[in-house]
Amino acid sequence: MSLVPVGFDPGARLRSVRELHRLSQHELARRAGVTNSTISLIEKNKNSPSLASLKKALDGLPRVLPL
Repeated sequence: MSLVPVGFDPGARLRSVRELHRLSQHELARRAGVTNSTISLIEKNKNSPSLASLKKALDGLPRVLPL
């Protein structure tokens, strides 16, 4: 059973907030302490990030994503 709401797209949400703050994937990765590839894969929904990786990505943003 999934706890993620139907239609919830964390990759798209991350990308939209990143772009809202005019950050490149490279800059967000640098701020978050993860690789550029990690950010790219999350945004493309090519992997299911661990909570730790997702938290790092969110910590690199100027604000948190609203749920």
